[in-house]
Amino acid sequence: MGDEKFLLTLTIDGRKYPLKIDRSEEEAFRDAAKQINNKIKRYRLAFGGNNSELNAQDFIAMTAIHTGVENFFLSKKTDTKPIEDKIRLLIRELDEYLKK
Repeated sequence: MGDEKFLLTLTIDGRKYPLKIDRSEEEAFRDAAKQINNKIKRYRLAFGGNNSELNAQDFIAMTAIHTGVENFFLSKKTDTKPIEDKIRLLIRELDEYLKK
């Protein structure tokens, strides 16, 4: 039941975006929209607000770049492969030691 699809309409920078998502993902999508709107607002304030030469698309692009960089660093942080490799090595060494 938690994965039934439904239409969720999110508002990003005043524009509505309908998305068909799993109900179990609703909280994540709503939180993402909130974070995006907050970042857009911060960029708009940092670059002169409504008096800026930048337009809505510019602020959305800046937010997308910022989010992409955050995701890049998060993916590096959660890379467990080096730890898994070390554990496998230790298990092999233990197995060899116990065989003696």
